[in-house]
Amino acid sequence: MEQIIQILKANQGEYVSGEQLAQSAGITRAGVWKQISRLREIGYLIEAAPRRGYKLLNLTKALHPFEIKAGLQTKLFGQTIDYHKETGSTNLQARKLAAQGATEGTIVLAESQTSGRGRLGRTWSSRPGLGLWFSLILRPRISTAELAVITVLTAVTLSRAIYRVTGIQVQVKWPNDLMYHGAKLAGILAELNGEMDRVNYLIIGIGLNVNHGPADFPLELRNKATSLRMIKPVDFDRKKILQRFLEEFEASYFGLGQQGQIAELIDYARQHSATLGRQVTINQGFGKILTGTALDLDWDGSLWLKNPEGQLIRVYSGEIIEASVD
Repeated sequence: MEQIIQILKANQGEYVSGEQLAQSAGITRAGVWKQISRLREIGYLIEAAPRRGYKLLNLTKALHPFEIKAGLQTKLFGQTIDYHKETGSTNLQARKLAAQGATEGTIVLAESQTSGRGRLGRTWSSRPGLGLWFSLILRPRISTAELAVITVLTAVTLSRAIYRVTGIQVQVKWPNDLMYHGAKLAGILAELNGEMDRVNYLIIGIGLNVNHGPADFPLELRNKATSLRMIKPVDFDRKKILQRFLEEFEASYFGLGQQGQIAELIDYARQHSATLGRQVTINQGFGKILTGTALDLDWDGSLWLKNPEGQLIRVYSGEIIEASVD
């Protein structure tokens, strides 16, 4: 099927005979017809004409693996894609694959999720065809104490990818969200399998609202969430955003050992922060709540907080449940 669509794309707008397609793909004319039918189901608009063959009129908007890989400039991330039209949770599927030995760089990608989750078990609205819902499998050679850097790296590289594809500059909300003027645009969920001194694998789940309109969000989220299309009224190419993110992420991830790389990521997060300088309330779970002024990010992505008594507290994890508004 991939070979058929590549030939049609190379001749887009022109007819290619069924015989030529059959010979190039090494299949029968009947096999060509079956593959054309499957391509149409994916969303490709292909015209058929007797004695003339097949003509590709429009590409699919679906995030099919061979569309993602076409032109993708990575060595590892995104070269193996577990694609689902619908799944419960890409993070759950990624955990299963990682436990079975899936290689680092594998991504699980879905057009929609029926049980998408955010932090603290919150549901994530994942309507089909509108956003990017995917998970990365990582096997970093670092200790569990250093994992906060990976979350910062993910947020920064996603922010950069969004800017370079759309021209929209978003803000990084510590520790794991992207925001635009106080509304949530993207969420990042990291799930670890490891021990005290080493990581077996790390799953990074990402949900990015791309082409949603206000009515595409549940009622309770319409004043809290936004999308790229709501920020700029354009029907954005989800494939280009995903490709750019994978390229940005891979370059930064493999550069973590280079001098200055982590500092550069932290500086970006500081410069485009939705958190620093604000009064925040942080839920750390198990009934532990911290309040104070968010002062700075440390080298490892942890947050320095000044509490009402003037004490400085280094916060490694938590969820900001309330923040002052500019």
